Amino acid sequence: MRFASKYGRFAVQVQNEVSEHYATGQQRIIQPLVVARFAPGGLEPFERELVLGHWSFNGSYQEMDEVTTVPPDYRIGVFDSRIAQLDHGWSDETREQVEQSLQQLARYDDIIELPRTMLSAPWPKYDEFRGTVAQLLKKLDDDGHDLQLVLEYERAVQNRPALISALQSKLDGFEQEPEPVEEEIRA
Repeated sequence: MRFASKYGRFAVQVQNEVSEHYATGQQRIIQPLVVARFAPGGLEPFERELVLGHWSFNGSYQEMDEVTTVPPDYRIGVFDSRIAQLDHGWSDETREQVEQSLQQLARYDDIIELPRTMLSAPWPKYDEFRGTVAQLLKKLDDDGHDLQLVLEYERAVQNRPALISALQSKLDGFEQEPEPVEEEIRA
């Protein structure tokens, strides 16, 4: 689950650390400290629109021209429980505990739960495509798919780094060199 905070570096302590101290100076942690730390950045465009529509941010920095205001993106904190679980080695139970705590805290309007959106695949059997990155890019071009939408789907659902990099390069106007293909020799 993803959550947004009105404050860029917001943190919520979900579980206290409990430890036993021994006369030898040793200590044993019985219950680890669990903290949900929000960080600025990482909002998807639709999430950004939702957050800016939900909260108002009073007082803004200005650019050097003293007229243009800086968007409040640096003030918005984002927390993704699945990424935090991977980063901190949390169990599924701990992640669910964090999610429940944040959902309860959402009642006070300091944070909001971001809706989960499911993007549709470029074509029904896209996820089952067998072939190289170059072959997939060629198929996407030949069939006339919107590469920006394919990139968003790939980031949200499949998250294959090689394909994401190739799609981003193609969108930026850089063609990656195709991988060398061995020719099939028939006797």
